[in-house]
Amino acid sequence: MRRAAVVLLAAAMALLSGCAPLSLTGMLPYAREIEDMELVRTLGVDGDGEGVTVTASGGTREGEEARVVSGRADTVSAAVLTMQSQGSSYLYFGHVGQLLLGEELARRGVNPSLDYVLRDVEMRLETALYLVRDGEAGQAMAAAAEDGSATDRLEALAEDVGLTADTMTRSVKDVLADLEDRGASFAPALSADDTLTAAGYGILKDGALVGWADQDAALGINLILSRVDADVVEVAPEGQESAALRVVGARSLIRPVFEGDALTGLRVECRVEANLAEGPSAADDGRRQALCDALAQVERDRIQAALDLSAAYNADYLGLCRAAALLAPWHKHDLLDGVEMKDLTLTAQVEAVIQRSYHADG
Repeated sequence: MRRAAVVLLAAAMALLSGCAPLSLTGMLPYAREIEDMELVRTLGVDGDGEGVTVTASGGTREGEEARVVSGRADTVSAAVLTMQSQGSSYLYFGHVGQLLLGEELARRGVNPSLDYVLRDVEMRLETALYLVRDGEAGQAMAAAAEDGSATDRLEALAEDVGLTADTMTRSVKDVLADLEDRGASFAPALSADDTLTAAGYGILKDGALVGWADQDAALGINLILSRVDADVVEVAPEGQESAALRVVGARSLIRPVFEGDALTGLRVECRVEANLAEGPSAADDGRRQALCDALAQVERDRIQAALDLSAAYNADYLGLCRAAALLAPWHKHDLLDGVEMKDLTLTAQVEAVIQRSYHADG
């Protein structure tokens, strides 16, 4: 929005100064009739030797199939330009809502693709970012177009985020800010087949994909970030019947751990709230406590899986140090300057609460 405002202000100043034709030609796209434009909704970028292949697709229209076009060049900008010669319509990228990066390209480095979004006059920083796991973005988009479109599938996935506990949407702006602030970030992963379903998260360090967070670790990431709106956990306390618990919320705090003046670790303290979805009544205090303990163990293991990835890749991809510094600002220097995650002991502490209601008490 700020970028658009600057462009419009510059255009107005050019009109006042009497040099509008030259200035506007250099800054703004040529005026085009809306019927001569095709709106690109999803953009994919894959590695292609030393260059890149860019794939573009729009949403489906009634009675029409989604059109998928691609172009190859050494840079994203040049590849996008080559696509303009394919067909009679001008491809407009101002409505791109999703950016997909293939695994090979992501391992090589995501910065050029994200920088293209940052600098291009039509692209938006609010564009959702996805990493295609075990495959290429272009192939996945083409496969999805055979029965709908990648755009439709990803928009449906974004709408259903609140119904799942192992994924969340992240924008190009989110990831760029993380990489600038702490050199690490994460982005949702997609399966490479035509379903484009959620497949955990990809972990980014120094601008490149270094590994994946699978289901348990992905669930742990959402718990750490207090982004759990709905989840069902099946537990079977020793000596008791199994039950299904519906997690309805989670709240986490990150505390630094010191030995004397030395930072030795970080501790995630998470409170999880749940309802009894299926199983015998939890009205008995003993059974209720057993269910709480079983749920706490499951969620603790998930959080620990996410923390272990931070240590394994020596990457603060979740911003744990900054979160701890907000809780203990007098230790800001210790937490934000040169911390090595591999040298810290990362632990999880979980309190589970089953809310008393007619669902739980029977």
